[in-house]
Amino acid sequence: MQRLLYTLCGWLLVAQVISAQTAWRLVWSDEFDGPANSLPDQAKWGYDTGATGWGNQELENYTKSPDNASLDGNGNLVIRAVRTASGYTSARLKTQGKFTTTYGKIEARMKIPFGQGLWPAFWMLGSDIDTVGWPACGEIDIMENIGREPSINHGSMHAPGFSGGNSMTALYTLPNAQKFSDDFHTFSIVWSPQAVEFFVDGNSYEKVTPASIPAGTKWIFNKPFFVLLNVAVGGSWPGNPDASTQFPQTMTVDYVRVYQAAAPPAISANGVVNAASFGPDMAPGSLASIFGTELADLTTSALFDVTAGGYRQTSGGTTVSVNGVLCPLIYVSPGQINFQVPWQTPVRKQVDVQVVRDGIPSNSQPVTFKATAPSAFGVNAVSIVGCVGTSPKVCTLWGNGFGPKAITASDGVPNALSLARTDGPCKLAFGTLDAAINYCGAAPGLIIDQLNFSYPDGLPGTGSTVAATLTVGDVTGNLVLPLAR
Repeated sequence: MQRLLYTLCGWLLVAQVISAQTAWRLVWSDEFDGPANSLPDQAKWGYDTGATGWGNQELENYTKSPDNASLDGNGNLVIRAVRTASGYTSARLKTQGKFTTTYGKIEARMKIPFGQGLWPAFWMLGSDIDTVGWPACGEIDIMENIGREPSINHGSMHAPGFSGGNSMTALYTLPNAQKFSDDFHTFSIVWSPQAVEFFVDGNSYEKVTPASIPAGTKWIFNKPFFVLLNVAVGGSWPGNPDASTQFPQTMTVDYVRVYQAAAPPAISANGVVNAASFGPDMAPGSLASIFGTELADLTTSALFDVTAGGYRQTSGGTTVSVNGVLCPLIYVSPGQINFQVPWQTPVRKQVDVQVVRDGIPSNSQPVTFKATAPSAFGVNAVSIVGCVGTSPKVCTLWGNGFGPKAITASDGVPNALSLARTDGPCKLAFGTLDAAINYCGAAPGLIIDQLNFSYPDGLPGTGSTVAATLTVGDVTGNLVLPLAR
């Protein structure tokens, strides 16, 4: 019986803490899941290799070897700086040619190495570096540490006129003499057309804007940048390792994530409707639809929890509430949500319907529900499922909003397999001709309604459909049904 509900819902689909004020949508990430000693995802990361000094008199030779960069099997990337008989090896990973971003929230959670001469970094370069060079390409250093300062992170920006030792920079120092090498910390920026703000563990410590850069220089941070991760050894800034420096040293990266700002969810004007008729009349216990924008991050209809025996109240980061009560969700997408109206929803009283996505609330849509709101799921093969027996044949109509039943109903839980009639009387009329009704109530095994009836004699013999009215209690809905078959 569940498959029938999925079919009906499928038909409905085609019928129709950094900043609490910003909604973020994940657009790229690497969680570094994979077997121990496997290489980083080659679809996401490339390498810089060699022992050129990299413009800073560095000592390491960057390689592609898993000895210098590999997964640990526990969801982490490990970059190792190793001392060899001939010097030092390490790794420098980059997304150049594979992924760039312009604006957003860029963050990584990591535990970094320590010791004299170590220079770990999580940073970004302008994607035009191969044509304009450095510093014209621009550089953003999200996490930069020199090993002799184990408690200090440097957040910096480089461009023509403020680069190298004259960059725009600020420090974040861990409290209570903690060291970045002792535990994981989250390093991030929030980058917009007019600012780059730096954070450690959600704490803002620097914000650079076009107005704050040196006079006569140009703001060039309005183009695509790519991401880099590396551990350098030695160089003009940190100095070289000495007898106190222990090797190997590791930078362990839990994840790298890039988000783009997303608009908050928005329910369209009059965008909460009966899921069958798409009209304004809705009743407790029935299915309803919400139309709008940015309602969810993903599209899913696999929301029935077999273990719990009911439909989930959340899909990803999306929930729907009516009068403050969370609703069972049948289908969720960025533009449409199908849900069940909670049975306890008050009637003949204006209440609010609201969507929350990723902690960001939508506008509240005021709705007044009725005790009943009779409607049918479309026409032809959808609304009438089977006419059986000899004349008069008994046909089954799948409906919605028939109101309270002679059962104890639970939100999101399909009706019991035994028939349960609607509390109020039902009448199906074709003009002046009334249909004979055998059953009006809950559809067994589903969370929709069912009407078993026989077409009256005297209906016109031409045309494929006929107008009808369905009255449940004191509320009438207009239907268009196929003629008897």
